[in-house]
Amino acid sequence: MGEKERIEYIKATISTTTQGIEALASVLDALGVAGFSVEDPKDLDFIMASKDALAWDYIDIPNILPEDGDIPPEDGEARLTFWLKKEEEAKLTELRAELIKLKSDEQDGVYGKVADFGRLRLDTETVCDDDWKDKYKERFHAFSPCEGILVAPPWEDACAAGGQIMIVIDPGMAFGTGSHETTAMCLARLKELIKPGDRILDAGTGSGILAIAAAMLGASAVHAVELDSDAAASAARNIEANGVSGIINLSLSDVSEDGALPAGAEYDLITANLTYSLLEKILPVLKNVLKEEGAVILSGILDAQEERIMEALENEDMRAIEVVKNGEWLMIEARK
Repeated sequence: MGEKERIEYIKATISTTTQGIEALASVLDALGVAGFSVEDPKDLDFIMASKDALAWDYIDIPNILPEDGDIPPEDGEARLTFWLKKEEEAKLTELRAELIKLKSDEQDGVYGKVADFGRLRLDTETVCDDDWKDKYKERFHAFSPCEGILVAPPWEDACAAGGQIMIVIDPGMAFGTGSHETTAMCLARLKELIKPGDRILDAGTGSGILAIAAAMLGASAVHAVELDSDAAASAARNIEANGVSGIINLSLSDVSEDGALPAGAEYDLITANLTYSLLEKILPVLKNVLKEEGAVILSGILDAQEERIMEALENEDMRAIEVVKNGEWLMIEARK
């Protein structure tokens, strides 16, 4: 038997700030790049400040300190990391041009007078699949993103405490372990709003964590929609691992396109943890499929974008019922 072929990838890391993450996500989305990971020291600050109130064990939180050989972040700096196949290397040239434009726009005040996206430095290295593919397993451990929910990877023997539901998540190349502020806020609000028998739409499901939580919390049917094929594959594995395949319908499609949702579909509750630009694009669709007494949980929004998302809601004759802030991120419960 011949030696296993070593597949080469490019690991790309962008040094930025918490504010810059959302803007960079939009840039990567436009370039067809998905499945990035974020390392933000502010995440650890929030975890340490909240561990007593939320009963988190901070020892079990993914370690965001640099590994040997990694480029250490400057004090307080966030890092966004993604991977490309070797044949996609040309995208890096486009990305460098976009980073220059993004920095210029930031300095010109396009994103507001106080916007600070940091250095926007791009560092790359060529790696093989067996060097990185499973490395995140060393950092991802069982933890509680909000009261009543435990998230655990499949390689750990974790047990939920009394009254908790346990969601098994292997994120793979998808966003959404529950450790990021946006996902944690969505989970907390979902748990508060969902009622037994509700029909749920999860727009941009990523790893599937919100859809799975909805199914476990009593939803009768969940439609999870994901545009990225790698993320959809991760979601499919997680849905099966949690035994909720009979409740969740996963589709690989763009929720804003005709035919992405069943004709006449209506939902009691909608979750959409995406970037602001994507939320603005799909908001009309979400309103059209929301039941009159239903609610939309929106996140992935920076506090600097609060005025813009409020305008977008007003343009759709929707209203924000509640706004929750966690660090520089927002979660908005909106209704018709």
